[in-house]
This record gives sequence, C-alpha cells and structure tokens, in this order.
Amino acid sequence: MRSARDLIAEVVKTGPAPMLKRHGFKKTAFNFARRQGSVAHFLNLQLSQWNQGTDGQFYINVGVMFDDMHRLRSSEPPLLPKYEDCEFVVRWEQLDSQLPSSVKVDETTDLKELSDWLTQRIENAFVVPLNSVSSTQDFGRTGWVTAVPWGFPAKFHFVVGDVAEARRLVQLEANTFADRGCTFESVAEGLHLSFDN
Repeated sequence: MRSARDLIAEVVKTGPAPMLKRHGFKKTAFNFARRQGSVAHFLNLQLSQWNQGTDGQFYINVGVMFDDMHRLRSSEPPLLPKYEDCEFVVRWEQLDSQLPSSVKVDETTDLKELSDWLTQRIENAFVVPLNSVSSTQDFGRTGWVTAVPWGFPAKFHFVVGDVAEARRLVQLEANTFADRGCTFESVAEGLHLSFDN
C-alpha cells in the first residue's frame, strides 16, 4: 500500500513539477526555486507531520528572496534559495483567500484530477504574478507586500528608498509590541535596518 507521501509525490510529478520546470524552476524533493534578476522565487510543499498510511495532507509555502535585503544581513545571497533564505514567506492562502489552507489525499483521491487542480492554482496564484518580478521594485506591483504583517514591509520600503515609510513601520511595530520590550532600536536591529538620526 502506498503512503500519503507516495500519493503526494505522484500528484506533484504529474502536474506541478513539469509546469514549474517550464517556468524555469529547479526541483529538489518537494522544493522548487528559480532565479530572476536580483530576486529568486521559491515554492515548497510541506507534508503534515500527522500523515498516517494513505491519509495525509500538505501545505504550500511560497517565498521570494531579495538580493538587496539579503545583503542587509551582510551575507551574499545564494543563487537559488532554501526556505530560510527567503525574506518574504507565506502560505499560499495568504495570497488568495479562495485557496485552501491544506490539501488532503487518501486512497480514494483521484490523483490526476488533484494534480490538474493543483497545477492550475499554483500557476495562477504564484507563478504568473511572479513572472514579471525580477527586482525588489517589481515585487511592489504584486500587491503582496502587506501579506506579511510585520517586518517585511519595513524592509521592502527601506530597500526601495522609501525610508520614511520604513521608519514609520518600524515605529508602529515597536509601539504595538512595547509590552514585550520592543523599542524602535530593537526592531530596526532585528530587521538589519540602519537609520540615520
């Protein structure tokens, strides 16, 4: 009897993997990444730790690594990112509320039908919007900057040159979490942002 992992692997192999390859993504296990200009795009199918036998589910994480944000950490960005290299990482339902938070499989699942459904949604929700994103400035046109509520929007505005907005967002985060000991300086330091006083 095949495991849930085997079923998910077949779903990915049948549809999403070939589609992502056509769009320039390289595959490693359930991770896909491509480089475009000074950014790199990342997609990951995260299998649930509670999968048992043929009953399983997975989540879809999508991310973008920005070379200019990566360098704020004083490190050179890799050619292709892993999950932890991405400054912007969300579950796909944060980009489109019509998408489910998880995708289920079991022995009764029509794998071809699920593969077709998954391929279409990954392409429409993630790949196509990022096809024209090859810089941090381009990313602003996706409308996704605020999909991550804290941290990322401040870094985004900082590197595109809107320092006043970056400063405002850092102060807002510091004010919101002041009861946890956050200050403007501690938030800015955590984000690797340096403001001239």
